[in-house]
Amino acid sequence: MSENDKLSLAERLDIAIENLSVWHRVTLVMVIIGLLSLSVIISMSQYYFQQEINKHGRIAEIRDEKTGDVELSFIPNSEQVFSGESIVALYSTQIWLMASNGLVIGLLSFLFLWITYRGQSYKKELKTIENQLIRQSYLVNFETSIPEGATKVEKILNHSSLVFPELRSLLGRDKSEGRKLPYKTNQTIENETVDIVVATKKGDFIVKFFDDVSFKTIDQFAQTLSKSNKRIFRVLCVAKNYDDDLQSNQLSLLMQKLGLKYNMDLIFEEDQGYSMLWIN
Repeated sequence: MSENDKLSLAERLDIAIENLSVWHRVTLVMVIIGLLSLSVIISMSQYYFQQEINKHGRIAEIRDEKTGDVELSFIPNSEQVFSGESIVALYSTQIWLMASNGLVIGLLSFLFLWITYRGQSYKKELKTIENQLIRQSYLVNFETSIPEGATKVEKILNHSSLVFPELRSLLGRDKSEGRKLPYKTNQTIENETVDIVVATKKGDFIVKFFDDVSFKTIDQFAQTLSKSNKRIFRVLCVAKNYDDDLQSNQLSLLMQKLGLKYNMDLIFEEDQGYSMLWIN
């Protein structure tokens, strides 16, 4: 069995998103290198061509007094080495080369913007699918299974590792090896003490245990974390009870008022396990 076969669908999606980001960056770098290389080559050719022209004379605009038309003409400094018509033709070629340079740069710039737009669009679609799978996994694991572990810290982390690929990756491919998540307890963030902090590649995974929780409690806790400017991946608020406002149909509006830049989930801690109140 290959390593990919051992991964959950959420983990595969997470890897696909990372690979897409890498491909996106590499493509953008290639476009930028192409732009710079093209610009340098054409600019140098224009420079040396102009130097060669200046050795023998100069290009000037001559107005036909009869017709009023303006034409380009080569005015030599001394005895001509090349015909004036040839010099004018070369000069016109240089003008077309400059125009082509602008056109190619414009096309590459359009390609740059298109790749940026499409790459972000695909990444957003994959992220949406991943979030839906995480939500389903959340509900299945937290609502229907009994947590494993001797302490409440072990129980919530064991359950969480079944949901989030970011935590699963810290355990390795095979949990039977007996590996445990590297975590810290009783960490102080600003003036708030959190029960669990797990450092992941996307930021800190934070768990805070409560007894009774009101919206004011959640608001103060969320604002404290936001002020810390820490890179936070996800926050789990695990409580034995939430007030009536948080259990009403106003919950969605209340959570939106928090204006969070990270994900926060509200979880009931019950005798035999957990149940979900809010999944961000």
